[in-house]
Amino acid sequence: MRLSNSLLTLAAGLSTVFASSPGELSTPTLFRRNGTEDLQAFKGAVLLKNGEQTSCEVALMYSTFGFVSAACLDFTDDTAKTVNMTTSYEVMISGGLTSSYGRFKASQVTPNPNYDPASYANNIAILQFDSNGDEFVNYIASWRADWANMYFVRRSLSNAAGGAWNQPALTTYNSNLDMTDCAKANTLFMYNQNDLICNQLTTTSIMNATCSIPYASMYGVIDPNAAIAAIYSHSAVYGQGNFCNGNKIYNYYIVMQNYVHWAMSVIGKKAPVFHTRIAEYTENMDANYSMTIPGNKNVESVLVYGGDLYHLNATMTGEEKSEEKGGLSTGAIIGILLGLLALLALLGYFIHKKIKERLASNRVRRWWFFGRFEKEEKPEHFDPQMADPNDPHRPSAYPVQF
Repeated sequence: MRLSNSLLTLAAGLSTVFASSPGELSTPTLFRRNGTEDLQAFKGAVLLKNGEQTSCEVALMYSTFGFVSAACLDFTDDTAKTVNMTTSYEVMISGGLTSSYGRFKASQVTPNPNYDPASYANNIAILQFDSNGDEFVNYIASWRADWANMYFVRRSLSNAAGGAWNQPALTTYNSNLDMTDCAKANTLFMYNQNDLICNQLTTTSIMNATCSIPYASMYGVIDPNAAIAAIYSHSAVYGQGNFCNGNKIYNYYIVMQNYVHWAMSVIGKKAPVFHTRIAEYTENMDANYSMTIPGNKNVESVLVYGGDLYHLNATMTGEEKSEEKGGLSTGAIIGILLGLLALLALLGYFIHKKIKERLASNRVRRWWFFGRFEKEEKPEHFDPQMADPNDPHRPSAYPVQF
């Protein structure tokens, strides 16, 4: 559903929540809820590439830092280790629901060192960007066990050049989805269910009203507060096609809590997080944390999409690009080649058999032909002679013939 223009401006508060103070900034920006479907006007942000908006949302931490999906970036090679900085990256920040806060150029882009583009493992990066001098902080919900509910949100621009925002799309979700189905569709999720959130929620794409795409971010609700907790990572789509063919789709969101200390090592200061003040809370202190990267990254009859869904050709894997261009996948090509080899082998067998039969037949005919001249005898020719009257042995009379 859409957020209403009549949302109340509610006071920020920590309630029973403990927020890790960033030190130099003392004013928290945790926002109270107003019912089950209303979300206070957070500062939100989307990524622009070369002046065009993407479907990628930026999870703001400070007025100059934020998380973004690594799959939304351009890289100089397939290993996704070096970001292509010839691409112009900008962050457009909203000042509320539809108001604009500003447009800022990214000066540094840092993908997670353990990002694996083939599986979308550790699909997260840090953007550092300019500011207008007005500092703010947004907290990250850092403990999944806290979240009594989840808000899924998609922000978009009606005019990227002018900084005009659409009303955010929002839905409230409390998962009752069978995680077995999510795991069957995606091996990464199978091995990393604490790092990813799976659902089948979609909202209408601003680029094509006949297509439905996943939400861009997720907010964890800790009654009565909420804060951003995850960003969209990738989707597993059954069958041939993408988000416009009515196929069965599972969407996966990367939870940011395990990447907080890596973010701190990049930005050089404490990341703003909050959680309930209870003894059970445990913090991941590993700055080099990595998901388990599966060995087998493909599921039969499933295509995996990630990154900028508004420009799918820029974010598909090589296999998917060939399919989108009307070609065949690697698996399909291998299958066809094997089939052709089997057909050629079968054809060769029949040709060989036919040649053998022909040779055998010719051999019999040849030996029969030559055998005729070797074995054939001339018939005896009897040429009766007339009796010699001078033959002394001539009989005096011949038998009478009747």
